[in-house]
Amino acid sequence: MDKEKYKNQNGEWRRIETYPTKQVNNTEVPEEIAEAGKLVFSFPKREVTELQIKVKQPYWFRNDNKRVFMYGFQDIIVEYREYSQDTAEFVTKFSLEGTDRRFANIDSPKVTTPVGCPPFNDYTVKHELYFDEGLSEKFNFSTDIFQPLQAVYVKTILKTAGDQVPILREIELPYRHEEIIE
Repeated sequence: MDKEKYKNQNGEWRRIETYPTKQVNNTEVPEEIAEAGKLVFSFPKREVTELQIKVKQPYWFRNDNKRVFMYGFQDIIVEYREYSQDTAEFVTKFSLEGTDRRFANIDSPKVTTPVGCPPFNDYTVKHELYFDEGLSEKFNFSTDIFQPLQAVYVKTILKTAGDQVPILREIELPYRHEEIIE
């Protein structure tokens, strides 16, 4: 897949702003997404009358002296979503329970977004770290932990930036552990 664009109410074709691009001879061009898998393209509110997706299939087989190309599509969905809140929060439990290990230090989470979603910054995505499920014992990332702590809770706070809403694919929690000494 190497092109996604939409037609506005004036009949003009425009590239989706969040589609990945690269520089070729000082010109920004759409980047091909090989073996696309599941994709989400989120972009600011626009008046869209048509959507164009270009797909390329390099593999073929010969049948009756003709080239036959096979394409497989599943769940191509176009949705209009308008979010009514400025912020959203959720809590994720990270656990070493059932092991003989404890958390010794926890770094700030690493977050990835799906291809086609706008990047985020520290304003739009924030994290807070807690010792307890009730979120009453907050502590800082990258601080040494001396208690036999086997579970922590990360509160993720998402904020809109204009008409952009952050969309997350994955949260990874880098940490250092030690064995529990009895």
